[in-house]
Amino acid sequence: MKLNATQNKIQTIFLYMMVGIAFGAIAITVALVINVGMTDVTKQIIVWLTAAAILGLFSTVYELDGFTHLTATLIHAPVTCIIALVCGWILNYGDGSFSLLLLRMLPSIVVIYVMIHLILFLFRRATLKTINNHLKK
Repeated sequence: MKLNATQNKIQTIFLYMMVGIAFGAIAITVALVINVGMTDVTKQIIVWLTAAAILGLFSTVYELDGFTHLTATLIHAPVTCIIALVCGWILNYGDGSFSLLLLRMLPSIVVIYVMIHLILFLFRRATLKTINNHLKK
């Protein structure tokens, strides 16, 4: 039981940290635009924050009834890739070449996506282990 309370505290702390980062990122971006103007850096921040918001909304595919985690991932992964590539195109990461954009961005997109899902998988596995241990008691 103590482990469960500790996990809840850690999850709550993590949630508050993420909310703080989200609001902080938006506030800092607005402050940068107001105080510095639109620079290449602020443009990149705005483009990637917008992409993060869209991906956050689209991640609700994991909450839909009737979709397995695999099905949701098979939908979510290409959408994530497309959104990231659109951002890269807007920010001219490919210097006007779509093939160069793919060459520069696709490896990073895949590695980051796999790392995030590996962390989420390990988190879910630990949660299921805790639940199963409580059910055995």
